[in-house]
Amino acid sequence: MHAKVLLGTLTSLISIVLPASVIGVSEDLRVKTVRAGLIGRAAAIFRVNEVVIYLDDHSAGSLDNQRVFSKLLRYMVVPQYLRKIVFKKDEDLRFAGLLPPLKIPSHTVPSSIKHVTPGSFRLASIVKAVRNRVVLEAGLEKKLVAPVPSPTFKAGEGDMVLISVEEPSKLSAKIVGSDLSPFYLGYRVASPKITLGKFLRSVDATKIGTSKHGVLAWRRVHELKTIVSGSERIMIVFGSPSMGLREILAREKTNVEDVLDILINTVGDQGTETIRTEEALYITLPLISSLSKGYLEA
Repeated sequence: MHAKVLLGTLTSLISIVLPASVIGVSEDLRVKTVRAGLIGRAAAIFRVNEVVIYLDDHSAGSLDNQRVFSKLLRYMVVPQYLRKIVFKKDEDLRFAGLLPPLKIPSHTVPSSIKHVTPGSFRLASIVKAVRNRVVLEAGLEKKLVAPVPSPTFKAGEGDMVLISVEEPSKLSAKIVGSDLSPFYLGYRVASPKITLGKFLRSVDATKIGTSKHGVLAWRRVHELKTIVSGSERIMIVFGSPSMGLREILAREKTNVEDVLDILINTVGDQGTETIRTEEALYITLPLISSLSKGYLEA
């Protein structure tokens, strides 16, 4: 069971879309945890805004993998000082100590109130609500207090919010939207209870598929740049350890061309029979991220 993360809306985001079976190559929870950790690190390094985990099918195994995968990724992105509040004791997190730290800016904020600058941002968890104010755990020696930002604001105990520490000495803070954050807050995790074809049809985004059978990305850089330029939401879609995107979508009687804007091969003449998902992330994300930000000239 996890609490909500109330960080406002996202714009101009990069999403990676992965199957639940990425961690399902083993039944060992240790192995699942380690694989999730590799994915979380890659997502954070390249400032991914959202990780979507789709179901391979509607079997109990796929649903279990999706639950565990999602929970481990969420655990990673929550600052260490909030994890015991946001997450209760959970068997799925038994080997969470194997997860690598993300060390993103929201995880490296000062732990002492005397080092907190007025107006600085940090993540906090709601401890309780008292009339029109909320008490916040923010990883400091004492809890902070903030006014409820609006009459329609809905949050419960354990929900995580972004705050601005207004006056550290008075322990006063303000709940703000994620668009005001000066630093990367990490990724969100989405777990739609549908398979890939249905999911891709349900979202409005620029959708880029990855496959060894796709067009060679380096020969289509100009086209890729045109596709991603100005896109508010870019989704990079990956196949499973045992099946490529064409095969996955074919099971739903769906053609790749009907749900993806382009299918690319970001490796070319690969020397191995297969490329693991975490390896594909480190190969693909630098290219798409750089093109979307205008760092590469096509």
